[in-house]
Amino acid sequence: MKELLDPKYGMFRYYEESRLIWFSNKTFEDIDLFNLIGIICGLAIYNLTIVELNFPVALYKKLLKRKPTLDDLKELMPDVGRSLQQLLDYTEDDLEEAFCLNFTITEENYGATEVLELVPNGEDINVNQSNRQDFVNAYVDYVFNTSVAPLFECFYAGFHKVCGGKVLELFQPNELQAMVIGNTNYDWTELEKSTEYKGEYWADHPTIRLFWEVFHNLPLEKKKQFLLFLTGSDRIPILGMKSLKLVIQPTGGGEHYLPVAHTCFNLLDLPKYRSLETLREKLLQAIDHNQGFNLA
Repeated sequence: MKELLDPKYGMFRYYEESRLIWFSNKTFEDIDLFNLIGIICGLAIYNLTIVELNFPVALYKKLLKRKPTLDDLKELMPDVGRSLQQLLDYTEDDLEEAFCLNFTITEENYGATEVLELVPNGEDINVNQSNRQDFVNAYVDYVFNTSVAPLFECFYAGFHKVCGGKVLELFQPNELQAMVIGNTNYDWTELEKSTEYKGEYWADHPTIRLFWEVFHNLPLEKKKQFLLFLTGSDRIPILGMKSLKLVIQPTGGGEHYLPVAHTCFNLLDLPKYRSLETLREKLLQAIDHNQGFNLA
C-alpha cells in the first residue's frame, strides 16, 4: 500500500499543508491499479486490519454516495478552502474587483501550469455577488468529482466488490474512515490485560514483569513506535486495544539478541532478559529500526 500510494508514481497528489493525498487527474499509470487499491481498502475493513490511507473524509463520503462540500476542501487544501470561504463571507460591494476571479481553476502538473474552465466558457464569466456560491460549488465539484471521475469509479468498483451491500449504508463517513485507518484512543493498561503468553512465559514471569515496567515508562511516541514495530501501524482498530491480541513468546539465544516482531500475528519474540537496563536498551534498539536493513 505504501508503494502504491507514493506520490512519486503519479497516481496520487500529496498536499503538504494537510499531509493528505487525493487522486491525481494526470496519472500515467494503468487505471486498473485504482481498482486494486479499492479492493485492498475493502479487504482492510473486511479483515479488521488497519492500513495507512492518508485520504480526506471526502473519500469515505463518496464511497457512501454522499457529496463532498467546502468543508472537505478545507481539510484537503486548507489555504484554498479558507480563500473560498472568504469569498463567500465578503460583504463589500466591490467583490468582483477585489477578487478578480472567473470560473477557472489553475493547476500545476509536472512543472506545467494549466488554466481549466469549471463551466463552459468559464474564462468569460466573472465571479460576482450573485454567482459566487455557484463558483465555490463548481470548484469543489471539480476537485472531488469531475477531474478524477474515471479513477474514482475504478477505486469505488474495487472497494464495493469486497465491501458492498446494505450494511455499508449504516456507517457515517468518519466511522468508515476509522474502520480503515484506526484511531488513537490508546489504553495501554488494556493492552497489557489482553496480552497472551506462550511457552514458558506467563503474566508474572520475571522477564514479562520487566517488559511491562519498561513499556509503561516509555514516552507516548515510543509506545506508538512499538505498535508500529509489532502490528505495522501506530493506530489501533476501531474495536479498541483488546482487539490487537498481542502475544509474547520466549525465544532462544541470549541477552544479546533483539526482540523480533511477527506483524501478521501481532507476535513478539522476547528473549529472556534479566535486567531492566538490557531489556530497555534492546527494545528501543528494535523499535527504532523497524524498517529496512539498518541493523545489518
